[in-house]
This record gives sequence, structure tokens and C-alpha cells, in this order.
Amino acid sequence: MSTVLLISVRFHDGRYHGTGDWPPAPARLFQALVAGAGLKGPIQAGDVEALEWLERIEPPIVAAPFTRKGQAFDNFVPNNDLDAVGGDTRRIGSVRGKKAVRPLLFDAEQALLYAWSLRDDPQRDTFACALCQLAEDIYQLGRGVDLAWAWAEVIEEAELDARLAAYDGSIHRPSIGGDGKVFACPTRGSFHSLKNRYVANQRRFEVIAAGRSVSESFRQPPKPRFQPVAYDSPAVRKLFDVRSIDDQPQAWDLEKASVFVQTIRDAANARLLNAFPSKAALIDHWLIGRKADGSNGGKSNERIRIIPIPSIGHTHADHAVRRVLLEIPASCPLRADDLNWAFNGAELGQNGELGRLTLADDMTFLGHFGVGKEATIWQTVTPAALSESARRRRIEPSRKLEEAKNATERAREQQQARTAVHTALRHAGIKAEVVDIIVQREPFQSYGERCEAFAAGTRFAKERLWHVALEFAKPIAGPLVFGDGRFLGLGLCHPSEIPTDHGTEPTND
Repeated sequence: MSTVLLISVRFHDGRYHGTGDWPPAPARLFQALVAGAGLKGPIQAGDVEALEWLERIEPPIVAAPFTRKGQAFDNFVPNNDLDAVGGDTRRIGSVRGKKAVRPLLFDAEQALLYAWSLRDDPQRDTFACALCQLAEDIYQLGRGVDLAWAWAEVIEEAELDARLAAYDGSIHRPSIGGDGKVFACPTRGSFHSLKNRYVANQRRFEVIAAGRSVSESFRQPPKPRFQPVAYDSPAVRKLFDVRSIDDQPQAWDLEKASVFVQTIRDAANARLLNAFPSKAALIDHWLIGRKADGSNGGKSNERIRIIPIPSIGHTHADHAVRRVLLEIPASCPLRADDLNWAFNGAELGQNGELGRLTLADDMTFLGHFGVGKEATIWQTVTPAALSESARRRRIEPSRKLEEAKNATERAREQQQARTAVHTALRHAGIKAEVVDIIVQREPFQSYGERCEAFAAGTRFAKERLWHVALEFAKPIAGPLVFGDGRFLGLGLCHPSEIPTDHGTEPTND
């Protein structure tokens, strides 16, 4: 099973004075590890090997508590221009410069997290153990006043997923490519550059004697070597139309949305495996959602999403599925153009009798699902598959009257479903505050389908499927997809102007 090196950092005070954007970049943590290791004298060879090994693995996930700006103040410091007063230290006050300082404030009880995925390596355990020891020596992160302490541990990837799901703060993930927020990260040669900078810093002042006059020359030490890495880059989106073999529009029934997604996924998977057999493990993980140990699952943002796009936006729209949206996370190691090739022209069914995908030129239709727009009220078009705790009690069809549910039981099932919705939103990475939730079996749209109709062809029992209406405290952008079936076409929402208290009451199960 995959493991992760997790370094947690806590500040002694809930203030951060370091320059640059929040959170502190992985390069700062790397510098703190080196500085802590150097407190005891020359860094040991084993620790050097561990630090150089850390340079070579992929950049970490970073999680940080939310911040707010503190009170600004002015600090007067020497501006390194003592020559202007003839080198007289008694006149240093005349060359002080004003420096504005405005710390960031945050919850000191909340630790910053830096998580590196550990690759298969015969010396992985040895180096990880050494880094865990080095983390104990960290004493600051940022400026000299930003005192901090840290601890490290090696945990399973599943445990990291659970911690990040419950983390009250922002989570930043590295991107293979993109134009997201840039963090400096360790790279090959980072430790060596820090060592050279330390040596050069000891010799930065040189005394030059010329006759009776003596002057001092300052040499700028070399800058450390770090790699800029884009974090939180937006996903690459491609919209495809479903066409017949003779290039006519083709539609799938809404209740078959999950089967539709699985059919597309299997077709693209076959094309990718045939073209790139050496990347089978990556394809299994990012497209199918299969982990290295063969089990199913994966992080919500470490999967390629195939989202069915029903026809909505008009009173008489039939809600049939004629389009599909492909979302490729920026952190996906599979090339976007290779994935585009795998989906574009993919034939569904034997010889394409179920349709073929064609890249769409116009993506404005996605506005009906909140792409490029924001809304506070959202309603499911395909029902969300909630956890087992939200399962309704099944009634034997031949005993409807004898096993009918009373109002108390219906209310309890609805409350359990609403609680499960909060969990499902968190697992999908949606942390916006929810004001109101309505759950029901009936669709919110006139041409929609009851949730039971979507269970066929899925692994989800119909009792776990719920139509959901959500109202958020602040507008959020789409596409909004949540629930255990979010990678199988379930839990797709569209923005609505109808207040949630206008929904219909659930019928008896």
C-alpha cells in the first residue's frame, strides 16, 4: 500500500511574519530542516543523503489553516549603508530605514501539513526515518520571530485522505503543468546550494586596506536553488458530443447516465491501454480509480472525471444525455492531449452502435451547470449516492400497507440523509457553508427521473440514492458533483433560482 511522509508544523504563536504568500512554501520547510540539522554542527552524511533524496521526489501536498491580516506596524532597521556615515556605528540611527510589517494571524492549534508520497525505493524507509528525526530539530519557519516546532510520521495514503477530508483550512496540490499559484520546492542540488550559500555568507565581508584607509567590501552570497512548481492549477476541460456512426446527434436516457459514463470510460481505457501498455498502472489509478494494491478508490481530486451533461435549460428540455464533459486534473501525469485523443472518436458499444464521441467546438452549454458562473442554490439532476447511513428502509412491494412508514420514521431517514450530504460534500472537496438541504426521491425538474431509476447498472442500492437541493451561504461555481457515485455520473447538480423550501415533500417509501 502507498505510504506518505507527513511533516506537521505548529507555530508557537498564531502569527506569521515571513515574506511571500501564505502558506510557507515547501522550500522554506526544506531550509528549516537543513537549519535544524546544522544546530549540532556539521550535518551527518546520513542526513545529507536523506535531504538529497527528498529533493528528488515529487513536490508535497500542502495544507494550511485559514488566515486573516493582523495589525500593521512600522519597524526601523539599519539599511546596510553604514558607509554613508563613515562607518561610525554610533550614527547608525541616521541610516535606519522604515519597514512595514503586517503579520498573518491564524489558529496556532492548527498544524501546517506537508505530505510527500513515497515511491518504491529500497532505501525509502531509511531516509524517511532520518527525515522524521530531522523534523524534531526544526525551531522556526519564516522569519526569526516565527518560532515553530514540527514532527514527522510515515502513514498510509488512506489515512492522509481522511485527515485532509477533515482538515479545517486550505489544501494545495502540486500540478504537473499549469498556471496555478507558484511555490518554491526542493529540487536536485537544493541542499548543495544551501551549503554554498552558508559558506559564502561567512565570507560576505572583506576588509580592504589601502594605505592608511580601511574599507569593507560586501559580497552578495549566491541564492539557493529551488524549483518553482504550480499548485492548484485549474482542471483541463473538454466537452464531447455524442454522435451516431452517420454523424447524427444521439441521446441516452437520463436514468442510464451511470451506464453511459461506464461505457465511455471503458472505451477510452481500452484505447489508452492499447497505445500505452507501459502506463497501465497510471491509467488504472487516474481513469478507473484503482489503487496500486488493486483496490478501488482514490482522492477526489486525483481522478479524471467523466460527467454526463443532460439537455436542460428550457421548460420542455427532455433531459436526455447528448454531451459528456471530461475534466483532467492539473496534477494528472497522463498527457492531456493523449487523453483528448482517447476520448475523441471513441466508439461506444460494438462498432459504435451506441454512439461515438466528437469534440465539441462550443462549450457555452456548460453554463447551465454553473461552469463560468456562480450560484447559491443547486439541485441534483442525477441523484446523489449517499453513504450507508442514509439508506432508506426497503418496503416489500406486496406489503405496502403493512410496512408503511410513519412520519417519525420518514423524518429520521431524511435527517440521516441530510447528515450524509454534509459528509459527501466534504469528501468531494466542497467546503462552502451549507444553509439548507432538502432530500427527496422525486426529481426537482419536470422531465427528471425518480432516484430509483438510476440504480440499474450501478453498485449502489436504490435506497442510497437521493435527490438533493442545496443552498449555500455564498455563491459557488460549478460543475458541482458529489456523493459516492460522482465518478459514475451520479450527484450532478445544476444551479437553480428556486428557493429550496419550494421543493416537494418526499413520498412514503
